[in-house]
Amino acid sequence: MGIRAEWNDLAGLQVQIQKDGRTIRTGQVETVTAAADALWIAAHGIEPRALYEKAQGHTVLPVSEHEGARS
Repeated sequence: MGIRAEWNDLAGLQVQIQKDGRTIRTGQVETVTAAADALWIAAHGIEPRALYEKAQGHTVLPVSEHEGARS
């Protein structure tokens, strides 16, 4: 299992979005709300820009450069 990060430190990074222990999206954090309780993942290919909120049970794991190179 990866290390969870503080959401306010994630802008611009590649991350995995998880819910109930399952990865539901991987992408680049476009922006984080001022309260760091929600973040936007940038659109990529056919995947639209999307909002994920802590209150909805989402967790975020940064993707290391090594992991990102494999995808």
